[in-house]
Amino acid sequence: MLGELEVLFKISQVIASCSSPGSTYDSVLDLLEELVEFDFGALFIFGEDDGRLNLVASKGHAVDLIQPVSFDMGNGLSAWVAKQKRPILLSELHRGKSESENPVRSFISIPLLLGETVVGVMNFGHHTVGAFTRHHLRLLTIAAGQLSVIIERTIYFQELAAKNVQLKQTNRTLEQTRQALVERERLAAVGEVAVTVNHEINNPLTVIIGNAELLLRDMAGSDPPLLSRLENIVEESKRIAKITRALQRLEKTTSEDYLPGGRRMISLDTASGRNKPDKPGKVEACG
Repeated sequence: MLGELEVLFKISQVIASCSSPGSTYDSVLDLLEELVEFDFGALFIFGEDDGRLNLVASKGHAVDLIQPVSFDMGNGLSAWVAKQKRPILLSELHRGKSESENPVRSFISIPLLLGETVVGVMNFGHHTVGAFTRHHLRLLTIAAGQLSVIIERTIYFQELAAKNVQLKQTNRTLEQTRQALVERERLAAVGEVAVTVNHEINNPLTVIIGNAELLLRDMAGSDPPLLSRLENIVEESKRIAKITRALQRLEKTTSEDYLPGGRRMISLDTASGRNKPDKPGKVEACG
């Protein structure tokens, strides 16, 4: 009796230190073999995704009786036990395979319950008639309660991990939305600047270009240095007009250093994917 209590205590310790469900299930089966001698043991866990019992750990060559018979949670006696929510002890099985194929003569199947909810089933078989008794059934039922705690913790951690993944995805989406709003606000501000520039600069700029071109025409044949200055006025004025048009075409904003370690300026190279303007084609921005 003392040895049995020690094994049950060891199982509780395994549960308390549970870090990996798979290895924990195997460790529990090893301990249960110290509690009850068996030729095979199998642990099935109910899967929420497929609604069936799935094998997660086993020792020996696992056998499930009445395997061809189908129930709500799967096939065989395990599914029947899960449906009935009560353990079954078969200590004298006389039907089965031939002796050369190691027929099952003793069989125990115990549901794993969390309250009234079935979370799994564990099976044990032996090739000897009468190998399992009601005392073994009581011990394994106690162990089943402990094992249900492992499954409950596993379910909890899986749900927590899924929620963490969802939370990270939500945070990424929120950050992307925030960045998009910031970019939209920047574009709105640039758009207001563009309207102001067009209103306050393009009108007088048109007058400057018009008058400079008239002077070039009227002073044809005049002093070449003077004509060169007028041509520069026209050229630079048209470049200013090109920059104001580029501001209106901005679909996103990027900035670069105006001076190393100093203020930054908006790059007009991304304006609607058009040809990049000349290097001076930048607008100074506070940064």
